[in-house]
Order: sequence, then structure tokens, then C-alpha cells
Amino acid sequence: MKISEILQKEYPNIQDTFISGRDASNLGWTNDNTVNLSGSAYLDDNDVFHYSASQNIKDNPIDLFNMINLHRTKLMPTYVMKRQYYKGRHLNILNRKPTPHGDPDNRRIVNMPKKLVDSFNGYFIGTPIDIAYQDPSDEGTAESNKVNDLITAMTKHQVLDDVFTEASKWSSVYGRAYLYLYTDEKAYPYITFMDPLNTFMVYDNTIRDKPLFGVTYSYYPDNKGNESLHGQLIEVNDTVPFSNSATTNDSLTFDEEPDPDTGVDDQLAHPFDQLPMAEIMDNEERIGVFDDLISLVDDLDSAMSAKANDSDSFAASILKVINSELSDEQLKEIKDSRVLNLYLDKAWAESDESKALPMPDAEFMEKPTGDQLQENQIQHDTDFIYQVAQIPNLDNIDFSTSAAQALDFKIHSMKIKALNKETKMKKALTQIWACALQAQGINVDDVDNLEYTFNFTIPHNLLAEAQTANELQSTTSQETAIASLSNVPDAKKEMQKIAAEQDQLAQQAKARTPDPYADSNNSQNDTSQTKGDD
Repeated sequence: MKISEILQKEYPNIQDTFISGRDASNLGWTNDNTVNLSGSAYLDDNDVFHYSASQNIKDNPIDLFNMINLHRTKLMPTYVMKRQYYKGRHLNILNRKPTPHGDPDNRRIVNMPKKLVDSFNGYFIGTPIDIAYQDPSDEGTAESNKVNDLITAMTKHQVLDDVFTEASKWSSVYGRAYLYLYTDEKAYPYITFMDPLNTFMVYDNTIRDKPLFGVTYSYYPDNKGNESLHGQLIEVNDTVPFSNSATTNDSLTFDEEPDPDTGVDDQLAHPFDQLPMAEIMDNEERIGVFDDLISLVDDLDSAMSAKANDSDSFAASILKVINSELSDEQLKEIKDSRVLNLYLDKAWAESDESKALPMPDAEFMEKPTGDQLQENQIQHDTDFIYQVAQIPNLDNIDFSTSAAQALDFKIHSMKIKALNKETKMKKALTQIWACALQAQGINVDDVDNLEYTFNFTIPHNLLAEAQTANELQSTTSQETAIASLSNVPDAKKEMQKIAAEQDQLAQQAKARTPDPYADSNNSQNDTSQTKGDD
């Protein structure tokens, strides 16, 4: 199915399309939710490709072609729909059939997916990650300085804070994203991110679940309008271009020695002993922030649209006139002046015949309304969206002292969600930074001494924290008390600063205090000098 057809289709329940894996109701009770592509390749129920660790993918190009074809036809369309929902193009409400008879047809969109993704990632990585090399000897060495200088230079010049933020955001949208490290002609490392629209990773089929290789691909039309495949196979120690022609679209060929005429040169080879590509995910199931609540989002859009339709229908209410026949001219005058004046001729009104008839009357016909029902539906949908997403609604928080104390409890579920993602992102960062160190000739084992500090972005009551820290000093160590302050990132370093300040103050106080023995020493010196003169 083409992307244009996907975006113009209304889905009964799009949530089933968004969730990774296959619909279990159609698979029976075999407990096998995988898609087998060959004897060596398969796609598991988390939409992760696996390949036999004993096979070389370059010896079996048909296996790679089948993976690309499945990714393009099954997975990529789902990613496109997720991107549309995040950007505010909600397919079901936009593709809904028009209402009949010219009735109001509002298509209101409440972009909850974007709010949820931005809120969660603002909390998770809104404050940049602190990355530093901690020397195990607790003494600054040339090696530690070299590593920290590389981290500082790359973070500053490549704006890695933005790279990591975007990678985290799109992993929450798609359920996954990728970090990729490459080098320039001077072997200097660069880190970027890639979305899963035309990129995927393949893991082995063992219990280790080790990354084997990455794939990025594109389809380009030739001069006859036929599409041909071009891509790169990212392996350990090498990146190999591949392609196929429009006439042989059932397989592909690897270009081990790229010709410059193809647009890809020999500098794709890399010196890394491990894969320079790592996957970022929110969870093992590769479920994005709003994947499992998209049916609620569609329902909220529908309720808001119905409410807007009711409001518009009242503006087009029907006027009912009783016991009075209006001419076409009178009807036109009512529409123009928007005034209706019904009265009886005075002589006719006093007659017995008129008194036996009901008086003329006019009123707008009342239309059935479900305003209260719609309000309840909107409120319930909104509440359930936040609950299922495990992201609190902070819009109506009263940030008083008592509310600030309860904030930690309100964000507890989101904190657990963020801690899970932090663990997985640290693993990806370690793999990428190992390649960066190796590219600069630094010992790869130093990556084990890198520390990643994620500073979750939450409002703090510093006065309450200071009071708590002050009380803790009587029952805990000073380091523990200082660690309770949110504006102190490292309690050990803070204690060292305090000790240094105290030493400095002591030296200053000593310099200002006169020496009580100075006068007596001077007197003794004077006496000795006098005796010597004699």
C-alpha cells in the first residue's frame, strides 16, 4: 500500500496498527508471533529483526532484501502514521466521511500525542545529560583529561545535547530511534541520530541478543521511472554499500569496492571493533508513548468535533411560526432584519371569531443536545489518556507548599518510566562513546569509567529542601544531607568545595589576627642586641 493510500484511509481502530507485533487473535494458540523470512532470518513480536549468528548476511543477499521489503511494506507505514499523529494530522478524524445534508462537519483535533511526548521528554532530557570520565584512581591523569576534553569538544561543536534530545523524542514517537557514529576524512568522530523510517538494526538469534549489523536504505527512480534500491550495510569494522536495479528487484548486490561514480567512496570503512550504531528505545516492546492510547485520542477528537457541531447547529436553528401565515416578502424581511413582529388587526382581535382561535406565536425549535454527555466523555478520555501514558497532567497543579510536597508522588509513575528509559539509553551511549574513543586512539576500556548523569527536569522547593538537609545533619552524615539538595549535582565535590572554603577562611582569619608573641619576641631581640653592643 502506498503512503498516500495509508494517509487517506479511515481505520476502525488504529491502535491495533500502532502496537508492535502481530494480532494474537489471528494467530491461534501456537505461541509463535514471529514472521519467518528464511531459515536464518525472522521478525519477532517486538518488530525486531534477528539473523543467525553463524551466517554472513553478505553471502545471503536475498535475506537482506526480504528484511528491507518487510520493513518498507509493513513497518515503515506504521511509523509514517505515528509521525502524522505526533504532528497533529490525526487520520481517523480527517478521513471521516462527510456529514449528510450539509450539516456541520467540524474536524477538531486535540494533539495529545505531541503534548505527551514533549512533556515526557522535557522531564526526561530537558536538562542536558552530564557525561564525564571518572578516573578510578581519584587523581587527574593525562588519560582522564584527554577523554574529558574529547567529550567537551564533541558536545560543544556538534551540539550533542540537541542530538540526544531529538533521538529521545523520536524514540518516544516511533518506539525506537538510532544513534550513529561516523568519522570525517581526519578520523574525527561525529554523532548523529536516525529515525526508523528507512533504518533498522538486526540482532543475533541467541540469548545474548547481540547487535549484528545496521541497515539504512532508500529507493530512487531511474530515468524510466522505475524504483531502484540503494543502501548501506553497517557492520563491525566496515560499511558496505548495496543496490539493486529496477529490473532485478528480487535481490541485491554488495559493492565491496565502491566505484566513485556511484556517489559512495572508500571512506565508508571505519576502524571500530564494535557496531557504530545503537538503538534507543523506551521499552523492550518498542511501544511509543502514545501507541497504546491512540483509540482514546481518536475518541477525544470525535467528542470535541461533536460538541463543535452542536454549537454550529444552534446558529442554524429553525424558527417555528404558529397560527400565522408569512409571505415570501415577510420571510425575506425577517432574514434581513432578524426581527419578527406578530400581531392581530385591532378590529379582528375584538371579534368573537378571533377570540375562539389561538394567538399567533413563534419560537425556535429545540434540538436534542448531548452537552453533558459530551463533557463527561471529554473529561474521561483526557483523564484516561494521562493515566495510561503514565504522564501526569500538570496544567492544573497549584504549586503551593503542600502541592510541591505532593509533586513527587504525582510524578512517581513517570519517574519509573524515565528510569527505565535511562537504563536503556546509557547502554546505547556506552556503545557509541566506545567507538568515539577508539577513533581518537584512546583505550576503549576507558568507556567503562564514563558516568552519565540524567537530571530529570522537575520543579523543586529549595526552601523545603534546605530545611530537610539542615535537619538531616543531626542524624546522617554531611554527605547524605548535602545529597538531598536538588541543586547540588555531586555531594562529594560539594564537600570538597566546603572544605576548601573553610581552609581559605581559616587562612584569612589567621592573617587578620595579630600574633600575641610578636611584641615579646621583638623585645627579646632588642635586649639581645643591646647586650651585644656592650
